[in-house]
Formats: sequence, structure tokens, C-alpha cells
Amino acid sequence: QADRRGFAVAAYGDTMNDIGPTALTPLLREAETEAELTTGWVRIALALALAASLLISGRIATVTGYDDLARRIGLAGLALGALLALGVASLAVVHTRRYASWMAFVFTAGDATTILLLVWVTLRDTHLDGNWIAAVPAVWAAPLILALGALRYRPGVQLWATGLFVVGLGLIAAAFETSVFLQPSSATMLAASSGVDLLSLPANLIRTFILALTGVITALVMLRAGRLLYRGVKEASERASLARFLPAEIAPLMVGRDLAAWRRGRRQEMTVLFVDLRDSTALAEHMDPALLSVFVSAFRRRVMRAAQAHGGMIDKFIGDGALLIFGVPEPQPDDAQRAVRCAREILRLVARWNAKRRFDPPVRIGIGLHTGEAFCGVVGASDRL
Repeated sequence: QADRRGFAVAAYGDTMNDIGPTALTPLLREAETEAELTTGWVRIALALALAASLLISGRIATVTGYDDLARRIGLAGLALGALLALGVASLAVVHTRRYASWMAFVFTAGDATTILLLVWVTLRDTHLDGNWIAAVPAVWAAPLILALGALRYRPGVQLWATGLFVVGLGLIAAAFETSVFLQPSSATMLAASSGVDLLSLPANLIRTFILALTGVITALVMLRAGRLLYRGVKEASERASLARFLPAEIAPLMVGRDLAAWRRGRRQEMTVLFVDLRDSTALAEHMDPALLSVFVSAFRRRVMRAAQAHGGMIDKFIGDGALLIFGVPEPQPDDAQRAVRCAREILRLVARWNAKRRFDPPVRIGIGLHTGEAFCGVVGASDRL
């Protein structure tokens, strides 16, 4: 018991630190792997959903005679095939447990490259200058990819993806001879260059669909963040449960500046109560160890009940004995009175225990009390206080 208490005191002193980044690292690493798995499925779902949209758009183009639009849709299909391949590859590395942190940068670069190629091909085929880049439906996939990146909880990867999109879109705009002072093309030029197709029903359907997916992914991010927070708090609570080995009045004092003050210690008035079982050695010699454990635990519960009822602090249990103190952390004028009432309560609870269980011979206890000045503080090395 003493060894466990020594360990618990040292462990509790570091509890708040354990809840920090070091303890969360495995949790975040697991979250990153799960995020890559989710991202892989979303890539596949996005590719398939956009492919369905392109098929609908192609059908519309065929019926209305927009053969050139149908050809450009075919080129976009190649890019969607690349997105589908990325999704399958990410699922494969996760399921085979070959996923590594650096792969997030590679997959993100693949996503950005696919989107940027779609934008470049669209501007090239419509003969528009770079100022029309915002009208390209594929640009709307960039926020979706960034929303997916939030699942990883890795700011570095998110900044990497953001940089790829910003630099890539800037280079594409510059390649098509645009400038910040250049006005958009006139309606006549837009119609002549077939750029009006970008404002058609199929293109708007794609924009709307990507916008809806962005909302869904954002909700997924919130859901995962909530679950991660719940798991983190749950694990922190489990670590904090080590405090059950310490008195409730003392555990909060074992951190921060309070610990330094208690290391120095101080003199103060207090009342000490000691209680133990009589003839416990003979009892242990004839009792099964498992039954003895139950018996001692039952005795300790009665001591704890009396201590809680009268404001005593159980400093330690020593085998079949207990040391209670009154007046810590702060002395009170009725410490001695409460200690006497606590002693009487223990006697009463033990007497009722004897009557209930009909022990033969009956359980007998000894109680000693003393009031006076004592040195109160924390002693020991940092790993055993």
C-alpha cells in the first residue's frame, strides 16, 4: 500500500502535464490514420459523384448539340480518374498499415495537382484569360480538399495544401496573360470563345454539388473533433483517477506553486487519530488471503465513512491500521472535538459490524488521539513524495 501511495503521489503531480501534447501524441497519430482512411473514401465518393454529374452533363451536351462541351467533359473525366486512383491508393496504404505521416503531403499534393490540371484544361479549351479562373467549376473543389485536410489535425499539411492552391492558381492565371488591372472579357468575347458554357446548367450543377459536399465535409470535421475531444477528456479523467490513492484534501496541493510551498513545510496545530485492528496477525494466519482482503477493505470503508462524516483526512492506511489527521490543510478551532466524535463513530460502526456479521471472536480495535503542534509538509525525492 505504501509503495502504491508513493507511486500515486508522484504520478498525480504530473497528471496535468500528462494531459498535454505528450499524452495526446498517440491519440493524434491514430486520428491522423483514421482521417486518411476517411479522406480516401471521400476522394472515391467525390470522384464517382462528379463522374455521375459529368455523365449527366455529357448527355445534356449530346442532346443539345454541344459536341465541343462533351469533348471537354471527357478530358475532365481523366482528371477524375486520377482522383479516384488517389483514393484507392490511400485506402491501400492504410489497410496494409504502411501509412506514414509524410504520405499526407504526397496525397495532398496529388489532390491539388488534379484540381489545378482541371482548371488549366478548362481555361485552355474555353480560350479565356486568367481573370475567368473563378468561373471554372473545378476551382470550387479546392475548399472541399481543404475541408478534408482539417480531419488530420496537422496544420503543416493544411498550410502545404493551401500554398499549393494559392501558388498553382496564381501561376495558371499568369500563364493565361491576366493581371489585377485587366477587366473581364466582354459578353461578346465570352460567347465567341465558348466560355458561356461555364455558365451553363451542367457547370452550375457541378458547382452546387461541390458546395454541398463542402458543407457535409465541414460537418464531418465537427463530428470528428467532438469525438476526439470526448476521448481526450475521458483519458484525462482516467489518469486523474489516480488521485483516489491520495486524500482529497491533499491531491490538489501536489501541483504548481502549492507543491513548492508544501516542500518547505510549516508548523501548525493539528489532531492525530490512529486506529488499528487488535489481534489482526492471528486473524490473518487462519483466514484465506482473498477473504482477508475483503475483511480489511470492509474495515477501511467504515473508517473512511467516519472520517468523511466528521471532516477528518485519512493520511494513510497501513495494513489494518489508519492514520487520520484533523486540521490539514488549514487548522480549525474544533479539530480535537471532531476527532473525538470521529473515534466514537468508528466504535459505533465496528459494533454494528460485529452485530451484523456475528464475528467470533468479535472484531476489536484500538484508537489513539493526540493534539498539539506538528510539522506538516511534503518530504522525499521528486519521484517518491
